[in-house]
Amino acid sequence: MAPTDHSPKPAGQATKHPALAMLRGALIAALVVGVNATAVSTVAAGVAGLWGALLGLLMVIVFSGAGLIALHLSRKTSPTMQLAVAMASYTGRIAFFGGLLAVALSSDSLARHVNLTVLGLVALVVVMGWMAGEIWAWSRLRVPIYDLDKEVTA
Repeated sequence: MAPTDHSPKPAGQATKHPALAMLRGALIAALVVGVNATAVSTVAAGVAGLWGALLGLLMVIVFSGAGLIALHLSRKTSPTMQLAVAMASYTGRIAFFGGLLAVALSSDSLARHVNLTVLGLVALVVVMGWMAGEIWAWSRLRVPIYDLDKEVTA
């Protein structure tokens, strides 16, 4: 059979953009879990449950997705710089969402229209789905354990 553009990768070919592959796997899993959690939340808690579930789903996708995108953008830097980018990205995301949480907890309008219990529960469930999808995608990546492009000098 002649190779086509849709055939699987040949054996030994490394995954070109691992962070994007992990993002795709995690996003699919998070959306499947999140849509189901949103349906259950809407039935259980009405419109406030719907808004809480959608907000929880959005928060997890933005928070976790931003980290993988930052890693993807730093893929051509040194491992030390990648670690610095990952740590700075995580610290920045924690600070940003901490600020959002402070604003949300002091907002009476949000509490009237959004079920905050549903928001928290859906966020936890979607994080578990996200992590499962990310782990599943990582386990299927082809990441070489040595660099084939470098000349060996003995």
